[in-house]
Amino acid sequence: MTSSSHISLLQKTAGITLSKPVQVTLYMLLSSLVIWTVLFSTYPAVHDTAHSARHHTLGVACH
Repeated sequence: MTSSSHISLLQKTAGITLSKPVQVTLYMLLSSLVIWTVLFSTYPAVHDTAHSARHHTLGVACH
């Protein structure tokens, strides 16, 4: 593999990994992971805050 083909390969890889669909997908996956982690956290401070926010913003009846 020559130097110029190596650079070309890196440019193609950067173009693929930084494309808008890939960025949107990664953003959505990361956001979903953060939301899932917060909503199902067993750490009392995080759980209570998320619980209160859910009831206040969504109008969900308390259990």
